[in-house]
Amino acid sequence: MEAFVVPKWVRASVSGVGNKAYLPTWIALLVVVFAMVFAEEQNHTIHHQYMRAEVQNEAGLIRSRLEGYLNADIQLVKGLVAVIATTPDLTQERFSEVASRAIGDRDQILNIAVAPDLVVRMVHPFEPNKAVLGLDYNQNEAQRASAYRVRDSGEMVLAGPVNLVQGGIGFIGRFPIFVGEGETYRFWGMVSAVIDATSLYAETGLTSPDLSLEIALTGRDGMGEAGALFFGEAAIYDQDPILMDIVLPTGTWQLAAIPKGGWGHTPRNIWILRAIMLTAGILIVVPTFFACRMSAVRRGAIKILRKRERELERKQAELMQLSMVAQNASDSIVLTDNATRIIWVNEAFSRMTGYSLAEAVGQTPGDLLNGPETSEDTIRQIADSVTHGQRHRTEILNYTKAGQKIWVDTHLVPVLDEAGGVQMVIGIERDVTLNKQNEAELAEAKLAAEKADRAKSEFLANMSHEIRTPMNGIIGMSDLLHECDLGEEEQQYVEIIRTSSKALLKIINDILDLSRLESGKLLLSEEDFDLEACIEGSVDVLRPIALEKGLLLNVTYASDLPRVVRTDDGRLRQVLVNLIGNAVKFTSSGRVDVRVLRDAADPYRLTIDVEDTGIGLTEAQLDNIFERFSQADAATTRAFGGTGLGLTISRHLAEQMGGDILVRSRMGQGSCFSLTVQAHRPVGKHDTAEQGTGLDLARIRGRKVLLAEDNRTNRLLIRKYLADLNVTLIEAENGRQAVDLCSRHTPDIVLMDMSMPEMDGITATREIRSRAIAQPPIVALTANAFASDKDACLEAGMNGFLSKPINKKQLLEGMAAVMTEAGEFYDAASA
Repeated sequence: MEAFVVPKWVRASVSGVGNKAYLPTWIALLVVVFAMVFAEEQNHTIHHQYMRAEVQNEAGLIRSRLEGYLNADIQLVKGLVAVIATTPDLTQERFSEVASRAIGDRDQILNIAVAPDLVVRMVHPFEPNKAVLGLDYNQNEAQRASAYRVRDSGEMVLAGPVNLVQGGIGFIGRFPIFVGEGETYRFWGMVSAVIDATSLYAETGLTSPDLSLEIALTGRDGMGEAGALFFGEAAIYDQDPILMDIVLPTGTWQLAAIPKGGWGHTPRNIWILRAIMLTAGILIVVPTFFACRMSAVRRGAIKILRKRERELERKQAELMQLSMVAQNASDSIVLTDNATRIIWVNEAFSRMTGYSLAEAVGQTPGDLLNGPETSEDTIRQIADSVTHGQRHRTEILNYTKAGQKIWVDTHLVPVLDEAGGVQMVIGIERDVTLNKQNEAELAEAKLAAEKADRAKSEFLANMSHEIRTPMNGIIGMSDLLHECDLGEEEQQYVEIIRTSSKALLKIINDILDLSRLESGKLLLSEEDFDLEACIEGSVDVLRPIALEKGLLLNVTYASDLPRVVRTDDGRLRQVLVNLIGNAVKFTSSGRVDVRVLRDAADPYRLTIDVEDTGIGLTEAQLDNIFERFSQADAATTRAFGGTGLGLTISRHLAEQMGGDILVRSRMGQGSCFSLTVQAHRPVGKHDTAEQGTGLDLARIRGRKVLLAEDNRTNRLLIRKYLADLNVTLIEAENGRQAVDLCSRHTPDIVLMDMSMPEMDGITATREIRSRAIAQPPIVALTANAFASDKDACLEAGMNGFLSKPINKKQLLEGMAAVMTEAGEFYDAASA
C-alpha cells in the first residue's frame, strides 16, 4: 500500500505555528471567537428587546382601543345624561328618540335605563327592556349598594364585567343626575348603561384570531392591579409580561401581554448569524494566517484602502440618488436648521407655495406661510415638538405667495446630533385642500340626507293618517251595507267597494312596512309556536281562492321537522301568505305545492319551497323581481294588479329572520320561490292546546260608552257598530269635550281618537288620568299605524290601541279585552 503524502505547504504551516510571526494569527483567532460569543449574546439581547418592543406596540394598540371605545361609549351616555339633567320631564317616547340619536349605531350599548329617585321609569331600547320598568333600586338588595354609591359620591361608577340576565357578560356604567342650582341643587336620579363585554372585546381585537399576543386583564370594577382577573389566564403574569395601565373614566385596569406561546429564547436568525460569523472568522483568520506566512502586509493594506474607496464611492452614489429623489418628489420637502430657518426646499415646495428656493432660504416656514387664520394652537404644537426633538404630523392652514389659502398635511422629522440636540428638521408636506373641500361637501350631503329621511317619515305619517281616516268610513260603511238585505246587483256593487278598499289598504300597509324595514324600525317579536299550525294557517287563507280557480294546493312536510320553533310567527305568516298568494294569483291551471324542509346540520334552519305551474319568468325578469314597485312587466301589472312591494318586503323580512328568498323559473313553465329562515330552539314549554277565548259581548252590552272622534262619518260608523248592544253612546267632537263629558258621565269605556282639534287624544287621556274620578279603560282609535304611536298611547295611560280602518269585530274584541282588565286603572287618580 502506498503511503499518504502530506503536501509541503501544509507541513510548513504546521511547523511554523509556534513562531512569533504567527502571533497575529492567534490574536485574530481569539478576537474572532470573542466576537462570535459577543455577537451571539447581543443577538439574544436584541431579539428579546425586539420581541418586547413588538409586544408593547401591539398591546399599546389594544390599550388605546379599549380606552377609546369605553370612553366613546361613556361620553355618548354622558351626553344623554346631560340632556336628561336639563329636561328631567322627558317622556318614554321622547327619551327613546333622544337615546336613538345620541347612541346611534353603537350596538355594544345593550340598554339604557333612567331611574328618577332610583326607580326605573324609562328604558332604551324599549321593547326588549320594558320589563325593567318599575325596578326600584331602593328595594333591590343586589343593586341597592351600587345605586347609593352613585347617589352619595356624585360620580359615575363602572362595574364589571358581570354576568347579564339576558345572557353574556357586560360592564354596567351608572351615572348620577343632579338638577337645580344653588339651594335647589339635588340628586334627581340615575342612568344605568350596559356595555356588552363580548362586543367590546371583539371591537378592540382582544378576541381576534389574528392577535399574536396572549393577554390578561385585571382590575374588575376599575380596581387596577388590586382587582380580580376577568380576562385571559393568570399564568400570563408569571411569564414576565408587558404591563400597561388602562385608564378608565373611573379607576383603571391592568393589561398584561406576552407573545403567543411565550417568549422565544432562541432568535430565529441564530444559525444564519453563526454561519455569517463563522464565515467572517474564516475570512479573517485564514487571510491573516497566509498574510503572516507570506509577509503580505502591504497587499492587505492596499486591499483595505480599496475597500474604503469603494464604500466612499457607494455612499456618494447613494447621496446623489437621495438628492435626485428629494428634488423630484411630488411632495414638498423643506429642510430647516436648528433655528428653524429654511436651508433648502425642492421644486414641489415652489409649485405648492409659489416661493422659489432663493426666496425661501433664510426665512422661517411660519413667517413665510402662516396667515391671519392659521391656528395658534397648531403653531404652538409644532414649535413644542421641534424643540423637544419629536416627530410631529398635523394639518395646518397656510397661504401661498399669491395669498391663496391652502390646507397642508405636514410631517416634521427632527434630525438629532450625537448630544441629542436638534441638528436640522426635515419637513414633508402635501396640499390637502381638495380633501378638506370634499369632507365639507360630504358633511353637507349627510345633513341633506338626514333632512330628507325626516321629511319622508313625516310624509308617511301624514299619508297614513289622511288616507286611513276616510278609509275607515269607506270600509266600515261597506261592511254595514254587506250585512243589509240588498238585491243581488247591489250586493255586487258593495262587494266591489269592499274588495277595492281592502286592496287600497294593503297598498298603504305595504308602503309603511317597506319604510319601517328600510329605516330599521321594524323589529321582530320572537315567540315559541307550532310550526305546522303556522303554515297550515297561512295556506288556509289562500285555499278558498285556489279552489275557486280549480287549483290543487298541497302542503308536504319533512319527517324530521321540529314541532315547535322560535321566531316571529306573524312575520313568517306574512311572508308565506305573500309567496303562496303570488303563486295562486299567477297560476291559471295546475297546482301549487308547498314543501317544508330542514337543514341536515341544523334542524331549526328551515326551507319552505312554494312551487307553481303558472306563467313563469324570463331571465331578464328574474334580475329585478325583488326590486321595489317592480313586477314582471307592465302587462303583468295590468292583468294581475298589485303594488310590486310584496316580494321586496318579503325578502327584507326573510333577511331579518336570518335567511333569504331565492327564485328559479322558466317562462311558461312555472316558478319556485325558496324561503329560508333561521329559527331557534324554543325557550319555554309550549302548550299545543287551543287557547281560544270567545268574544264576551256581555261585558259591552248595556254599558255607557264615550266616543271622542272629530270625524262625523267615523262617529256614525261606530254608532252603527254598537247599535244592537243597547249601549248608551256619548259623543264628543274634540279632546276638551271628551275630558268634560268623562267627568260628568263616568263612562264604562272611552273610545279616544288621537288626532282631534283643540285637544288631541293623548293630551285628553293624560288629563283624564290626572283627575280624581273613576278611571275608565281608554282605547285609542287612530289612523297612525306606527309602533311609536302605540307606545305614546300606552305611555299616556291608554289600555288598548286600534288602528284605522276598524271593522266591527276588531272594535268589539278590543272593547271586550280592555273591559276585562279595567280594574287596574280605577284607583289611578288617588294613587
